[in-house]
Amino acid sequence: MAAGRKVLTLDSVNPRVKGTRLPTLGPLLERAWEIQRQLAQVAAICAYPELLHADSVPQDAKQRASRILQELHGSSAGAYNMEYITTAVPQRVARYLERRDGGIRCDPRNIVTCGGITTAIVDFLSLVVNEQEPSRAGVLLPVPGHPLFADAVALAGAVGVQYHLDEEGGWDLDVGEIRRVLSQARGYCTPKVLCVINPGDPTGHVLSRSNIQDVLQLAAQERLLLLADEVHQDSVFTPHSPFLSFKRVLCELGPTVSSAVQLISFYSVSKGFAAEGGFRAGFFELVNIDPAIMKCFCSWGMSVYPLILGQVLLDALMEPPLPGEPSCQTFMAEKQAVLSDLAHKAQLTQEIFSQVPGIRSNPVQGAMYSFPRIQIPARAVQEAQALGLEPDFFFCQKLLEATGIVLAPGSTFGQCRGTHHVRVTLLPPVETLRIVLQTIADFHSEFLQRYS
Repeated sequence: MAAGRKVLTLDSVNPRVKGTRLPTLGPLLERAWEIQRQLAQVAAICAYPELLHADSVPQDAKQRASRILQELHGSSAGAYNMEYITTAVPQRVARYLERRDGGIRCDPRNIVTCGGITTAIVDFLSLVVNEQEPSRAGVLLPVPGHPLFADAVALAGAVGVQYHLDEEGGWDLDVGEIRRVLSQARGYCTPKVLCVINPGDPTGHVLSRSNIQDVLQLAAQERLLLLADEVHQDSVFTPHSPFLSFKRVLCELGPTVSSAVQLISFYSVSKGFAAEGGFRAGFFELVNIDPAIMKCFCSWGMSVYPLILGQVLLDALMEPPLPGEPSCQTFMAEKQAVLSDLAHKAQLTQEIFSQVPGIRSNPVQGAMYSFPRIQIPARAVQEAQALGLEPDFFFCQKLLEATGIVLAPGSTFGQCRGTHHVRVTLLPPVETLRIVLQTIADFHSEFLQRYS
């Protein structure tokens, strides 16, 4: 047989795929182990129903698992269970969203469960790309922002259009900046989608009601589909900056705007209190989207065939333990402990970095990251460029070699030209984090001296 040319090689791989980057995995909340255990017990029983007879499992976990098993085909998590993931789970998600949004109605038919958010975003962006149109679809992306959005845009064949968040304004969305970018983008694409991330990743900011209102008004005026990444909504820890969903604010604006804006919002179990990223489970809610589009999406979207055990976990999260149930006190105590711990760490980060010349950090209000700006001397920038490296990557590399501390360079998430940042996770124990932050601060001072 003649040696033929191989079909799949590195050279032949779809360039859209080759242009993507390795996603940053959501880390675990180290103090959420009690919550994880209670949720894992429900999932474990659904995988092995004999655990219903185990004395070590709390009674309320058994009750939840029994209810779910009755809804599974043949009481088996190994079946396809399409009715469970398209009816039972969406109903409980809808009730959860109604509680979250102060009673605003949620139709379960507008809830689609999915096997992780990344694939779902790619699927949805693929819907807005019509290669028969003369101009490619444009998707507005926040900078800084999670790199998965840029990768999803590339895979879908759309054009990424970057807009910069207002760092001086606490990372607010600057509507004037978005309009400016829109005007320029219409010269080379057809902007269709505006992506927003709230709470911010990597910035840790939480959008105010007025800022959300401005964005919704813009989306209505410019006829943009709003794609809202709200996966960190359960990790907001500042009372003066509560999480408000885009849907809630949209509905409270009145019918003129609320009927005009199409909105898709996302939720993931990997970024909440459970932090169970390995189950790859989440959901999205559609607002003002034609039901026919839903049918079209569900007929081919790869994200709408999730793992059943992941949906069991999502199911349990949507109806947490109630007062009087055995696990309620533990759940509420651990939930408050996680948020209080994150708030303390955010304040600690602010206190340490604010005392260091050349480091500046906005207050962190939610999620689990800080995104301080760091000064990098011109000589260090030149040395980094000579090595083909971004300056903040060069700084992180030197930090790693000197201290063993790993930070994510700001260039991974995007940043304004001439600025440099690093992403710091708030997950280590408080005293460990204190040592890490002080080590970063001391190293940065030495770095400035060495390259000045």
